[in-house]
Amino acid sequence: MSTATLETPTTTSPSAGDRAIDTVRQVAHVAHEARLLKTLAADTVEDGLHAARRTVTRRIHDIEDLRDAATYRIKRAPFTTVAAALGAGILLGMVFGWFGTRSARRNRP
Repeated sequence: MSTATLETPTTTSPSAGDRAIDTVRQVAHVAHEARLLKTLAADTVEDGLHAARRTVTRRIHDIEDLRDAATYRIKRAPFTTVAAALGAGILLGMVFGWFGTRSARRNRP
């Protein structure tokens, strides 16, 4: 039969040098994470600006297409276009007049 020996674990606290090295590593890690977050934020802002510029450019093209289509319609059928514009104007005038009289009646004492 062999004899067993029991070794008690020795717990030593880290030395000042070890703690300083750990602190430097943690500071370096936090600085690296901060740089990554800064880069991510800059990329997100840049992507948003690019999307906004692209949307504005598309809308400008859409407005130009609408203007070209209106010019074509006016040249193709001027009387129909004028009649449609007159009808739309009368309809809008009636709607705004109705809303105006409603609010005027509501504000009376």
